[in-house]
Amino acid sequence: MRTSAPSKPRPLGARKRSVSERERSNGQRPISHGYVKSFDGTKLFYSVEGTGKPLVFCYGLVCSSLHWTYQIEHFKNHYKTIWFDYRGHQNSEVPKNLSSLTIENIARDLITVLDELNVPDAVVLGHSMGVNVVLDFYRQQPQRVLGMVLANGTAQRPLETLFRNNALQAGFRLLRKIYDKSPELVRTIWKTQRGNPIARTLVSLGGFNPHLTPQADIELYVDQVADTDPAILIHLIENYDSYDATAWLHTVHVPTLILSGEKDKVIPLEQQELMKQLIPRSQLEVIHHGSHCPQMDLPDLVNLRIEKFLQELNY
Repeated sequence: MRTSAPSKPRPLGARKRSVSERERSNGQRPISHGYVKSFDGTKLFYSVEGTGKPLVFCYGLVCSSLHWTYQIEHFKNHYKTIWFDYRGHQNSEVPKNLSSLTIENIARDLITVLDELNVPDAVVLGHSMGVNVVLDFYRQQPQRVLGMVLANGTAQRPLETLFRNNALQAGFRLLRKIYDKSPELVRTIWKTQRGNPIARTLVSLGGFNPHLTPQADIELYVDQVADTDPAILIHLIENYDSYDATAWLHTVHVPTLILSGEKDKVIPLEQQELMKQLIPRSQLEVIHHGSHCPQMDLPDLVNLRIEKFLQELNY
């Protein structure tokens, strides 16, 4: 089922584009949007920009296409760039059963989207929790993955190492207890963070390099999170924190580029180094001065590194 009027189309990002990028954009690469029902009837939004070999972009926990917008904008000139909104995120429906918010089911949703688009195989890119979505997509249908780009993710339980300690495990359990007793209270407090300067500062310093990522992009992300029902975060992070792919990463047989931000405070470099050790045909690129979102901090550098990887694949 197709539509041309998404309620929240992909943000173009606040970064000023070069003259050459603006000239390329004037060519108006084809864009199509659509909805498809997944295995449990949840309606999923997807978008396709450009033509050529497919690149599929998967974002992180309660994030959006904003986190890959500079890559989609760049690569749509030579590739068919595909992204979709996870169940409960942005333009997609909230599932009737919130317990269906799992990494495995989001990967199943991706299969549904690619089936709808008649895409037999692709290079798949994931950021943060999107790394786990990509890995599980590979686990379920390895024949459809020609290569992977895994940015700032971890293959094992994230709350054990987030910010290099496990304090957030206790914090999350407390949040879950409060939500179970008073969900409306949690929702009200959650919504107030939209205009909270302290929250914006913490997100800016924790998830981005505020000297490199435009402040308008950071503020848009904070607003998107505040507009998300905290129930989605709670149910999804509960599953996310139980996810561990380390036992089977040695079976991955496709070329894999692992990206890491040198100054990532959210998921530390050691986690990407572990994936590099476990995935046989992998290479690790550390983005100097990069945060948890190096693709937003230094998009031109990240684009060049991804381009090099695609050239190595003859893709």
